[in-house]
Parts: sequence; structure tokens; C-alpha cells
Amino acid sequence: QARTPPIAARLPASAVAMKLAAALLVIAGLSGGAAAFEPCKAQDAFDIMMCKSHMCTDCALEWCMKACQELQEKNPECGCADWPASRKSYSGGDFKGKGKVGDVATTPGAPFER
Repeated sequence: QARTPPIAARLPASAVAMKLAAALLVIAGLSGGAAAFEPCKAQDAFDIMMCKSHMCTDCALEWCMKACQELQEKNPECGCADWPASRKSYSGGDFKGKGKVGDVATTPGAPFER
């Protein structure tokens, strides 16, 4: 009884190479090509104070930005799991109030606005 050769043996070498290359690209795309997130020693506390806090995710006040930058300086090896791999610190990404000096009510010498 004759066995049918595997599909790879019946295809030209170029077709097999193209299928292999396509499969590798799909796998690379699914993994994002980025290194896996590695938690730091203080990750649990950092998650609470930085990654999941209103202060460091939604607050646009100058005080919040400074407090979060200080927290990052004290924990330079820490990051948030949901940050892109290219973001290495709090200041390295987009956050509320980035590029602003602060709100009018907390800026010394600024006129009060209602």
C-alpha cells in the first residue's frame, strides 16, 4: 500500500518557504514582538499608587504630576503592565495634564477664575 507523502513534500520548496515565513510573521504579530512585562520587587504597591490610582492616571493637577514623578524616581525599575513596551517611566508616556503647568487654582500668582 503506497503512502501519500506529506503536503510539504508535494509542494515546491518556494511554496513551503513562503508558508513558513507567513506563519512566522503571524506568530510575531500575535506576540507584538515586545518583551514580556516583568514586575519589580515593589510591584504590588506601585500598581496601587501609580498604575491604578486616580492621581497618576486621571488627575491633571500639577501636584499629581509631581507626586507621580517622585514615585517613579523612588521606583525606577517599576512600570505598569498596561504601559507600552516603549514607555519606561511615568513621564515617558501620555498622562492627564502632560505639557500643562498646572491648573489655575494651584498656580501661585495666577488670577482666580470661576
